[in-house]
Amino acid sequence: MDNLTENLQGTANTAQAEEGKSVAADLGKFKDVQALLNAYNNLEAEFTRRSQRLKELEERSNLTPPAQAANGGDSAAEISEAELYGKASQSAAVKDRIIGDYLKTVSQNKGAPYVTGGVLVATPRLKPASIREAGALAAELFKQ
Repeated sequence: MDNLTENLQGTANTAQAEEGKSVAADLGKFKDVQALLNAYNNLEAEFTRRSQRLKELEERSNLTPPAQAANGGDSAAEISEAELYGKASQSAAVKDRIIGDYLKTVSQNKGAPYVTGGVLVATPRLKPASIREAGALAAELFKQ
């Protein structure tokens, strides 16, 4: 039992000694614990001020969309379609760009879309049986 008590006392004394060494080593550039505490409190206060400033800036940026700031106050949501058309139609460069974009999209869609769910209807091919019928068929085609 005495051996156990001595081991516990020895462990406690070692922990206290190590704690004293580690505190002195961990203070770094600070003279004492009070100087470290003061520096920490100053740092915490500065962090709080910067966090509040960041929050204010984020709230302002949410209130003022980038489009509104760039256009000097007019956002795309506030401009009506008629006003937008009027502004766009005054510029030849804007017209050319819109027409070019439209022609690109039209040329990409080269064919008509397939109708799904429909049934193909076969029509009989017109084959003339004689030269007289061929002439009549050709005359019909040229009339149209």
